[in-house]
Amino acid sequence: MNQTVYHLLHTCKTLKRLKSLHALLLVSGSIDSSDLVLNKIIRLYSRFGATDYARNVFDEITERNPFLWNSMIHGYVENSQHTEAFSLFRDMDVTPLNFTVSSILKALGRLKWLRVGEGMFGLIWKCGFCFDLLVQNSLIDCFMRCGEVDCARRVFDGLEEKDVVSWNSMLSGLEIARELFDSMHEKNVVSWTSVICGYVRKGDMVEARNLFEAMPTKDMAAWNVMISGYTDVGDMHTASSLFEAMPFRDTGTWNLMISGYCKVGELERARKYFEQMPCTNVVSWTMMIDGYVKSGNLHEARYLFDEMPEKNLITWSTMIGGYAKNGKPSAALELFKSFKKQGLELDETFILSIISACSQLGIVDTVESVMSDDVGSRYFSDTRVVNSLIDLYAKCGNIEKASQVFEMEDKKDFCCYSTMIVAFANHGLVEKAVYLFEDMQRKNIEPDEVTFLGVLSACNHGGLVNEGRRYFKQMTEEFKIQPTEKHYACMVDILGRSGFLEEAHEMILSMHVAPTSAVWGAMLAASNVHRNVQMAEIAASELFKIEPENSGNYILLSNIYAAEGRWHDVARVRSLIREHHVKKNRGSSWIELASAVHEFVMGDFSHVDADRICFILSLLNEDMKLSGYTKNKDLHPISTLNPSYLSLSSDTEMDEELF
Repeated sequence: MNQTVYHLLHTCKTLKRLKSLHALLLVSGSIDSSDLVLNKIIRLYSRFGATDYARNVFDEITERNPFLWNSMIHGYVENSQHTEAFSLFRDMDVTPLNFTVSSILKALGRLKWLRVGEGMFGLIWKCGFCFDLLVQNSLIDCFMRCGEVDCARRVFDGLEEKDVVSWNSMLSGLEIARELFDSMHEKNVVSWTSVICGYVRKGDMVEARNLFEAMPTKDMAAWNVMISGYTDVGDMHTASSLFEAMPFRDTGTWNLMISGYCKVGELERARKYFEQMPCTNVVSWTMMIDGYVKSGNLHEARYLFDEMPEKNLITWSTMIGGYAKNGKPSAALELFKSFKKQGLELDETFILSIISACSQLGIVDTVESVMSDDVGSRYFSDTRVVNSLIDLYAKCGNIEKASQVFEMEDKKDFCCYSTMIVAFANHGLVEKAVYLFEDMQRKNIEPDEVTFLGVLSACNHGGLVNEGRRYFKQMTEEFKIQPTEKHYACMVDILGRSGFLEEAHEMILSMHVAPTSAVWGAMLAASNVHRNVQMAEIAASELFKIEPENSGNYILLSNIYAAEGRWHDVARVRSLIREHHVKKNRGSSWIELASAVHEFVMGDFSHVDADRICFILSLLNEDMKLSGYTKNKDLHPISTLNPSYLSLSSDTEMDEELF
């Protein structure tokens, strides 16, 4: 029975499968039949990132041997839960294994808890690990990560025997690496490569190349380290020369060249190397797909994705994330449906891509389904996921749920605060946004440019001119943050809508960067509010230069002229529209019903329920007429006040002969 169970666990590839096997063992009552099985379950849960499940299994064991303690602590360390690992280590009631001490030293090095690391000396002596090379190497690594090179050197010098790991642990500190390297009587290929790698990481390719040329024997790793260094600094010419000079190459070498050319945007060269590869792997395909995704060529990326003989989680994440980042959220969610059939476990990057796609579409059900069915609670401790969920709920109109997620987060950083401030601002909850901004500073969390953009946006929504001026001054003078065009656009909107058009114009002229369409657009909108023709003409003339194809700018200027009865100027704007061949952007919107997205485009009757929708809209139209709603064509000769969503018929389109 135990051998059968152990075999099933050994072949377990997903968290879902592991949970099923675990449940089967619980039901059959054979969960405690073997420490070997329990140990395997703990290790598998940890490998899948589900350390909370692993801990539940561990806590239920009445008699824990050192191997079980080691598995749980090792699981925490491998999942970067270093504090939890050390806390559990302190509760150990048995003598630890050398592997356990090594894991704890690794955790302390990552935490940079130097004093605790120094305190481990007594335990190491007590447990008899003074001459254990694994523990001593881990101690050296811990000291090096804490910046205590002298302590690491003393441990290193005290070793009776040194292996490659000992030397490489010391060589990770480049400043003393060369000294140690030069003092070595017998240098092997690993020693040479370690020092070269140190210079490559530092970006000193000249010294790295000098050492490389001096190597008596060069192995594959040395060649790949050098090529990797040149690709990292964008020197593909030298990387290509080394590649051609290599006596032999492996798949990793080819992948380095593909990655390098993708980074510098030379996709054709990357594709050439890809097609010449003797043997491709998942990494090769994924790097090419990623290169096309980043260049915006989703068609070619999808072609390669469909042609791939084998896909892993990163491949799926790259393609789905590519759709989301390139404004194709519907395609991202459609591909996600196919992914769910693969039985692969989701990671943080994948979840963020799904949240991003749903956020763009304004749908919530899909994300909530993913979080409850496929992920569970373990990612709610990840601040990036939490921030994305806050943003999602806010964009979908559920500010209460966004606020709940924010309040549930224990470790709120500046990014978390910024996301919530922006959410409150976009929902017009000015007081809450401002309070949160002040609370953030009371807790000594320094705001960044995004935080200030959020609080300025809140001031804009609430018409808080003085507060807006104060926060803008605080941003530039106290925090020395250089304002972007978005900050300027927000300030112009704050000042302009409150009637301070001259001050807004002066701010635009004083900008350290060229004003963008967002800045002049805010000025034009403010001029429309206050019917200031002179300022409107200044803003519109700049907008016509920056984005001559944007129909909205022409329409807004024409509306301002019409309000003043300047029909000759209205005709002039009409002439400009024809002259520049300006086309009206077709309006579209979408809703989510039962996790399905329904998109509507102006004049499009392809929806399966188009007839019923038109019938309901016609009834609403009649009700509005009975309520006294009328079009005001005299005031808006180009753009009528009849909203496009009231009817799908052609008589609602804006002066179609112009566009």
